Amino acid sequence: MSVDAGMAELMDRLHTVSGPGVEVTAGLDVQVGRLCSLMERQLAEERVMAESITIVDLAPLDFQVTAGQPRFKGYRASGADMSPQEGFWWFVTRLSLAGMNAGDEVNLYRTSGAGAIANAYAVHMFIGRASATNGLAVDDWEPGIAGLVMRPDDTFLLGSGGTVGATELILHGQAIQVAVPYLTRFLL
Repeated sequence: MSVDAGMAELMDRLHTVSGPGVEVTAGLDVQVGRLCSLMERQLAEERVMAESITIVDLAPLDFQVTAGQPRFKGYRASGADMSPQEGFWWFVTRLSLAGMNAGDEVNLYRTSGAGAIANAYAVHMFIGRASATNGLAVDDWEPGIAGLVMRPDDTFLLGSGGTVGATELILHGQAIQVAVPYLTRFLL
């Protein structure tokens, strides 16, 4: 039964009352109307919130490794491809680094603003497994829902965590994208 049909049935039942009950009917009518309006508004808010929280695939970032140091490939100016747009935050749920050699150690940095590793701290170290064929090692990291939060001015950089023998690395993953007005409701 829809809200309108339920209201119509209530109104039919209450309008048959005569005498002093008419005042009660009018008061009840107003209260039920307010309740229905509140429920409709809450449903609309929940619909908007559901549309404001989505799962996104992070665009792969290509890194060229020169002298043991990963750098963005020449056609990329920065890691902005793997950063949320203004008005959104990302809760990174999975990152994978592909292309490592066995024994490679590559640090992942989350930087803000200028994007220099000197001003950042390593949030994770990817390790090329010893059993992997060179250039084919993949390491996954699942930081959890609040383990790696990205704001619009944050970017990813890679740096040597020891030995890096790979020639090209590809970083990709997934995140939950949340519109800023819904951050607190998402986290509760």
